[in-house]
Amino acid sequence: MHRLVWTAAVLVLLIAAVAKTAAPMPVYAEPLPEETRRLLEKSLSVYEIDREIERITKLHTQTERQIEQSKSRLDQQEIAVAVQREQAGRVLRSIYMGRQQFWLTSVMSVKSLSELLRLWEAMDLVISSDRKKMNAYSEQYSKLLEGYEQLRKDQTELAAVVTDLESQRVRVAALQDEVAGALAGRGDADHLRALMDELQNYWDNVGLYEVKQHFRALAGAMKKLPAWVKEHPEALETKGLAAKLTITDTELNDFLRGEDSRFDSFSFKFDDGLLILDGDNGDMRVRIEGAYTVENEPVNGILFHVRKLVFNGLELPDTTRADLEREFDLGFYPQKLIKFVKAESVELEDGKLIVKLKVG
Repeated sequence: MHRLVWTAAVLVLLIAAVAKTAAPMPVYAEPLPEETRRLLEKSLSVYEIDREIERITKLHTQTERQIEQSKSRLDQQEIAVAVQREQAGRVLRSIYMGRQQFWLTSVMSVKSLSELLRLWEAMDLVISSDRKKMNAYSEQYSKLLEGYEQLRKDQTELAAVVTDLESQRVRVAALQDEVAGALAGRGDADHLRALMDELQNYWDNVGLYEVKQHFRALAGAMKKLPAWVKEHPEALETKGLAAKLTITDTELNDFLRGEDSRFDSFSFKFDDGLLILDGDNGDMRVRIEGAYTVENEPVNGILFHVRKLVFNGLELPDTTRADLEREFDLGFYPQKLIKFVKAESVELEDGKLIVKLKVG
């Protein structure tokens, strides 16, 4: 047991050295006991969920500010609409109280072409003014309705944010209790706390940055995938108004490695509905598992969803995966390949990505 503790302590020093010197992290160090690994995983989850709570708190403040601004803007629009409503009302009252008869009588009483033209100009000015007033009221009223709809959406979003914030706080408190309970009564508790602190520092200063760099590179490469398909027409089969795009994982590996050398030490494979990225570059071990789904909003495309993210043997929580999805778009958009084409279905099986397309 003491030997394992000292092994962990040595790992702490090595991690600290990585953070300070940017030297490769020793991913081939002697594996930690499973109990210690789970404890580190929970402590890292606590750190990441705390980061999510911070993000949600900022979003909460921002949404509250937007709601207050919307209410103030709507109050001003209510005044403007009231003015426009009064003007529009006067227009309607004048129409129903005899203006039409007045103009008709005036037309019938003209005695020359010049009088008729002057009367026509006057009628045109009045009608144009009336039309502007009615249009202004309609426009202001539409904006007011849109404002209230946006306010409703903001209030709904705020309620969801509050619920999410409360949920994450409960979640992180439970994890903190689990970690504290696991450390209680252990003779090596101080060493483990130091190990957790160093792991969190490494993740915050190096690990998260490196993971994001890989996601950024992958997102950049995916933007170029339509161009690659155009250069490899054999990947696209067409039949009438339907088409099928097939990309093997070997082709994807070659494509990605050609785009960025950091993928030389990583492999991609399609297996049982998942895209699996697995790699070890000497500084870190990363495994990403995810799936594609066809989505039509805001545009049609196949979007990638991270189902599992493992960093140096430690699985990150769903909040980290969601954060990466928000920041990096790993989707594929068929209309960038062929206009007026939409993805209908997507399958990942037997080393192949198969996307069925249709015109429409």
